[in-house]
Amino acid sequence: YAQAVLYCREQGLVRGTADHTFSPDRSMTRGMVSTVLARLAGADTAGGETWYAKGTVWAVENGISDGTAPEQPVTREQLAAMLYRYAQHEGYDVSIGEDTNILSYADAFTVSEYAVSALQWACGAGIISGTGDGSTFSPDTVCQRGQIVTFLYRAANAAA
Repeated sequence: YAQAVLYCREQGLVRGTADHTFSPDRSMTRGMVSTVLARLAGADTAGGETWYAKGTVWAVENGISDGTAPEQPVTREQLAAMLYRYAQHEGYDVSIGEDTNILSYADAFTVSEYAVSALQWACGAGIISGTGDGSTFSPDTVCQRGQIVTFLYRAANAAA
């Protein structure tokens, strides 16, 4: 994920958790992801009531998130849905996943209905893959910072 961290930092999308520290194994919240996506879209996220307030408002106004639970960790299926909605918002072709069969994942039937199309797109585009030995998706597992920047990096390269 080192290249992904450098890319996201250079783009001004993420910052470290301290000077010279990224903390790839720490979780990210829904508000953090909303703010990162707002920055990716070029929105000004500075000066809100909280550090994530403007990013969350942007995400709600643009249909990326419903804005609930901004301080809660984001799960893999929530992240996939947010990335999918962001891609749609930006006019990216998300049809690549329409025929992607996610039933090969042992836990495919535990994916929430709202996230199925998003996961099909993310898996089909090579943005998100399975966990462990690759046989599960782990939709309810909390995403870590290293995973999220990797997914963002892959999404940026898929859109290019």
